[in-house]
Amino acid sequence: MYTSSYTAGIFFAYFWNLVPKNVHSGNVFLKSHIYNKVERSILMATHNQVRMVGFLLAHPKIINEGQEGAEKAIFRIRTTHRDVDIYNGQQYQDVMIYYDGIELMPRIKKLQQFDLIDIKGVFNILTVNKKSNCPGCGQQNIKYRGSSTFIYPISLVKLNAMREAYEHDPQLPLRILEKHFKETSNQVLIVGTVVSRPEMIGDAKHPCCRYRLGVDRKYYIKTQSEITADYPWVYSYGQQAEYDYSHLKMPQDGEQGSLVLVDGFVQYRDVEAKMVCDACGEPYTYHDIVTEFIPYSIEYLNNYITDEEIAKKREIENRLNLAAILQG
Repeated sequence: MYTSSYTAGIFFAYFWNLVPKNVHSGNVFLKSHIYNKVERSILMATHNQVRMVGFLLAHPKIINEGQEGAEKAIFRIRTTHRDVDIYNGQQYQDVMIYYDGIELMPRIKKLQQFDLIDIKGVFNILTVNKKSNCPGCGQQNIKYRGSSTFIYPISLVKLNAMREAYEHDPQLPLRILEKHFKETSNQVLIVGTVVSRPEMIGDAKHPCCRYRLGVDRKYYIKTQSEITADYPWVYSYGQQAEYDYSHLKMPQDGEQGSLVLVDGFVQYRDVEAKMVCDACGEPYTYHDIVTEFIPYSIEYLNNYITDEEIAKKREIENRLNLAAILQG
């Protein structure tokens, strides 16, 4: 579940040799950061890589069509994912794809509903203002500084057109995903630093641990040049949740949180968000979507609590409890 600093150093050295330098494509720029953390004797790198294989739920929506350099494409693809211990969420995830570059735009414009595509890219989290209407008085209200997560493609390949398959059997595209692409349909590989206290929100039979990561951006989008990092929520389950809760650190006393490598998938979940109407003052709920990362596995790379430290702490606690019993 975790690795030593020596192993982590080897991992980063190997990864750094694979990363291309000074690469740009369309509106996307690769800016690789690597920090030499002398006091930890470990290389810290940023990593944000996404692989999505899925089919379009509708034709792409093209904004500013015909305006060269200003076109933007938005569409969703349906994906599936590998099994995760005690995870009982949705088997299929509808992932939002956003692109405002030049190189892939002609290819995206040719896509149609039910086309099966293979995307390699990065995830981005944007701060957005979300609008909703009060069911009582009809007033439109705005939730400021909400968030929206999408995948920005670096490469895109059309694998097949599945409209005929869908017309023959509406479940056939899903079965194709399950049979042929379950291992690769929805996969995210990120290196990030824990920035919130790990919180156990499940029960003894269904443990779930959640925490937030800070992930430096490797690919920069011109329209988001001021954004240098993303902060996704991670929800781990089962034995992984128990490991995370006991081994991960949050930032404190000037020390960074734990550095981890997450191999997982993107989950989009429907929720009922709360709002108070600015006009009538009545509370109400509205439909919203939250995005979370569900790990297949996690590697602990740096600044985590070791098994030895946990064992020592438990030994001290046992001695104190025994002393209290004897004194009582």
